[in-house]
This record gives sequence, structure tokens and C-alpha cells, in this order.
Amino acid sequence: MAENEIAHLCRHCENITFTLSGSVTLPFTAVERADEDGCKFIQVILERYPIQNTDFSSRRPMLVLTCTENGGVDFRWMDGATVLDDSCILGIDGFSMFAQKDSLAFVDLNREPLNSAPGSMKSFCIIRSWIRECDEKHTYCKILRKALSGQQRPARLIDVGVGGSEGVCICKDVSAGAEQYAALSYCWGGNQKSKTVKAKLEERCKGFALTDLSKTIQEAIFTTRELGLRYLWVDAICIVQDDKADCNQELPKMDHIYSGASITIIAARVTQADHSFLRDRDLSESYGSVCRVKYCRSPESASNIRSAFLSATRLDITHDDPIDSRGWTFQERLRSFRVLSFGRKQTVWKCPAGTFVDGGENYFYDPSSKRLFTGKVTDSPFPRRLDDPSSEAKRDLDLAFGDWQDLVKEFTERDLSQKADRLPAFAAIAKAFGSFLQLDSDEYVAGLWRFDVCRQLRWRRPDDMAVNRWCNQRHGPTWSWASLDGPVIFDESRLSAGGVDTLQRAGDDKYRTRWKSPDFKYGEVEFAQLEVLGFLRRSFWENGVFIGLRYGTETLLPLPLHAYWDSDEERPQEIWCLEINTGSSLPMGNTSCGLLLTNSMGTVYKRLGYFRFYHSKYESEPGNAALNMRGLPPNSNWFYNGEYETICIE
Repeated sequence: MAENEIAHLCRHCENITFTLSGSVTLPFTAVERADEDGCKFIQVILERYPIQNTDFSSRRPMLVLTCTENGGVDFRWMDGATVLDDSCILGIDGFSMFAQKDSLAFVDLNREPLNSAPGSMKSFCIIRSWIRECDEKHTYCKILRKALSGQQRPARLIDVGVGGSEGVCICKDVSAGAEQYAALSYCWGGNQKSKTVKAKLEERCKGFALTDLSKTIQEAIFTTRELGLRYLWVDAICIVQDDKADCNQELPKMDHIYSGASITIIAARVTQADHSFLRDRDLSESYGSVCRVKYCRSPESASNIRSAFLSATRLDITHDDPIDSRGWTFQERLRSFRVLSFGRKQTVWKCPAGTFVDGGENYFYDPSSKRLFTGKVTDSPFPRRLDDPSSEAKRDLDLAFGDWQDLVKEFTERDLSQKADRLPAFAAIAKAFGSFLQLDSDEYVAGLWRFDVCRQLRWRRPDDMAVNRWCNQRHGPTWSWASLDGPVIFDESRLSAGGVDTLQRAGDDKYRTRWKSPDFKYGEVEFAQLEVLGFLRRSFWENGVFIGLRYGTETLLPLPLHAYWDSDEERPQEIWCLEINTGSSLPMGNTSCGLLLTNSMGTVYKRLGYFRFYHSKYESEPGNAALNMRGLPPNSNWFYNGEYETICIE
């Protein structure tokens, strides 16, 4: 067993006996002595929470190690009953006990050692047993697979042949539904020399050598053969990369290609296509550090000591592999019917009815389990009509759009090599959301949905946006979150937003849109204008402060306006503020939010950012007697004295 070879055990560790659902306390002097003697267990703790960062001169700290009922270990620095500093936040909540599957300890801990050889024959025997269980016992998976079988298929597949064959070929016109195929999700990691281009297509249809392909694709072919499938879809090989017409034909099929595949093979652990995802795992890297430990099940069974291993990293399913930072792979995983993911730590099988792992702990916290819309093929249609006026229906619709916005947020945290791919790389999720709400593609414009567009304009950069993530190059309309690279969030939870929406669409037909591919309306948008009706007031940006004219006077006053800039592009002196919503926002009192705009010409504007305006910090202006907006709260809102007009944002 590899763990025996790398596991640490010293006299300090040997004196520690954990109790499940209990704690162990070590005096600071004992911790210091263990550190000086080279105890790896103590050293890992101190690396994450160094002694020198805490002033212990006037205290007598104790290290408290707390063990959960299934062998997870956390720690706190304590002084009596007081937790010192932020150790409760910085604590190592990822330490995990594990044991061999045939041991008594495994019954308590339910975590087995990680598998060091994901590409071994033994590993593939285990994988095939998972697939058999799904095929033979999962009734729901059978029903769903049948429902997905009638979808569009890719124009080409790789015929992988049989095991041991040194060659493969591209196969065209595979009969719909006649053959099952696997799909590959992976990181390109730059330009692929093995990609299919027009000059190679005819030759590849006749057959070509495996050695012509990158390592990742070679291993995907090997995996497909081991799983008993004849065909494999890989984007770089099955789409003619220098043929614009072919790309435009195949890219809109992404949703159907991945959901229609029998299995999606995910090369999660590699950063580029030239790397091996089936190579042996470095367990010392996977575990971080491994120690041998002793534990008892309860204080009453202290005489019945059992032995286990303790890993310095979490052993559950974490989705923190290189592929989980890439933009295109977001929709590839979500829209897949079944996935087989080869990670740095675990190989994970996930189907609609179950999950299996080849080591560690078979657990993953999935926040999407509470969502109405998850983006997965298992989503049921929205349970209500969109025109249902009931409060329950409106609440459910807000929940659904909140789920959509959460997926936008998660997606924008990922990286794309081509910045203009923001919309195409999210198109399968958008298409799925349209199907979920029974909306057609005409309702979707540049990442936003027409009938809810004013509320979806409330996106902004996160407060902790790193400077190196700023992007000054726009792609498409400035009012869309897809126009910029980097993460975005939506300003408030849909259910807690409250207030009154003062911004309105100018009309259903007030969009002027030019798509890169007119037949792919979920894809890249080259140009789009949005006409809206709302309160607009002019401000001036001077020395980092917003100032504005007081209504009815020529007096300039500082405005209590907080800006969330879209980028660090040069800011004009004149900035227009367009209100989207006004309402109470405790503890700041009455607050408005909206868009920061620059005037291009006439009534045409471009977005610069997002704002919050705190009315309680601004001296009340006299009301505009000529204004009578029914339904608006009776207050001295700064925007009410602005023009209520129709403008165009592009």
C-alpha cells in the first residue's frame, strides 16, 4: 500500500488519540516541541496558521483538534474558552481520516485510499462495473436516455476501431440513434497541431495513425475502447477548424452533442491536450501530507483503539481540477447525460441516479440541488405559466431567474482564451434555460432575456475584483455582462431586491441586433442596441468624486453615489446616471441603483458601470410638481427631478 510508504509517524503523533465527535488539546509548548522535532502533522498546521502571526506573549494558547463523527479534523487556537484571532476561519477543515476498505476503520470513516493508477486494467474493470449498474439498474437513466436519443447528432465522429488498433478514422453520416458515442471534454492549452483542417479531412476519413493525435485524445480513444463504445466525438478532430461554415454549423449543436453522448469523458487533471490524464497520480501531492493516527469511536470505547491514516487535504469530490477553471468546459459538464471525470485526486462517475469514486470520499456538496434550474439535462420544465399573476408564480419565476444569474456568475469566474467566446461558450446553458421557460431564441439577446431585461441589467463587477482581471476591450453591446472578460455578479438576490423598478423597456421590438451567425442567436453578438424608458440625470466625475447640479439651481454638490466601474478604461468628466430601481435598503435608508453611462451622440449611450445612490446622505431637493409617476414612493428621490425619457444603449 502506497500510503504506508509515504505516511508520517513520530513519537509526537503516536501520543495523540482522536475520539470521533470529540477533541484533543495540546499545550503550546508541546506543539512548539513537536515542530522543532520535525513532526509533519504539526508542521502542516503551523504552515497554514504560523505561530509568528499571533502574539502569544501574554497568553497560554492551546491547540484544540476537533474530530467529526466520520473522521474529519479541524483545529482552533484557544485561550481557555476564547478562540484566538481568526483561527476558526483559518482552521484546516480539510484534514480527513481514511482507511483500507476491508478494515474495521473503514466502517467508521467511509473513506478509502486514493487510487494511484487511474489508467490501470483494474481501474477500468471498476469503471465498467459502474456503467453496468447504471445501464441495468437505473430506471430513471434509461427513461432519460431514451428521451435524449432523438436529438441532433454531430456531423462527424471518430471511429475508434477495436483495442490494439494503431489507427482510427473520421466517420461521416453515422445513422441517427444507431450508434452510441462518447464525447471528450478537455483543455486545449493552446493551438492543437493535431486538429482537423480542410486539407486533412479527406485523408482522415480514410484512416490515420493514433500517433498523429495529441496525448489526451489518444487516451480518450483508449478509454472509449475500454468502455465498449465504437465512436468518439472530439471538437478539434470532428469540426473542421479552418472552415467557418462548418464551425457555424456544428457550434450550435453543442448542447445536443454532449447531452446526446452516452458518456462524456472529462480529462479534468490536465492543462493541455499534450498531457496524459491516465498517468499515475502522485499520491504525496494528492494527500498533501499523510500521517498515521490512532482513534477510538467514543470515550467509552477508549480501550478499543483503531488505526487510520490522516490526509492534509479533503478527500471528497471538490471540482478543483484545471478543467474547472476553463469557460467552454462549464456547459460541457452541465449538459452531459453521464460523465466520467479523471481528476488529480479521484476518478468520478456521475449519472442522473448516482455517483461513484475510485478512492477518497463519495461526497460532493451540490448547491444546485436546491435550484429550480440547474442547467443539467435532468431539469423539469418550469411548473407555471409565465403570465400567471399569482404571488407564488412570481416568486418561482424570481427563483428561476436567480438560478440563471447564479450560473452566469459561476461561468464568468472561468477563463477563456478567446474573449469573444463568452456567449458561444454559454450558449448551451442559455438554450436550456429557454427550453425550461418555453421561450424561443428570439427572447434572448446578448446574454439577457427580453421580458426581464431591466432587472438583468443589474450586473456589476465584484467588490474584490483583482486589478489583473480588468478588461478594457468590449465584445458586443456594453449593457451585456458578456461584453467584458472576467467575473460579474448581480447586485441583489432576486427575492430580496424589493423596491420599485423605475426603468422600463421602450417596447418589445426596440432591439437592433446583429449576430455573427444569424442562425445561432445564442451565440456571439456583434452589435445590439437596447431602448429603455427611465429617469436620467447628469453628473460630473472630478478628482474621484461625483458632483451634480441641485435641481432648480446652478449649485454643484457632491453626490452620495458609489460606483462599480466595469473596467479601468479612461472615464469622461460627464457621466449620466440611469436609475433602474429605487427602494429601501437598510441600514443605508432609501437607495437607488442603476447604470453609469457616457453619451455617444444624441440619445445614444454606452455603459461605463453600475451605481448605488444613498438618498439619506443627500439634502432633499424640492419636488418636481410636474412629475406624477403613479406607484412611485413619495420621497425626494434625486432622480425624480431628472428627465423621464427614452434612450438607446449600445
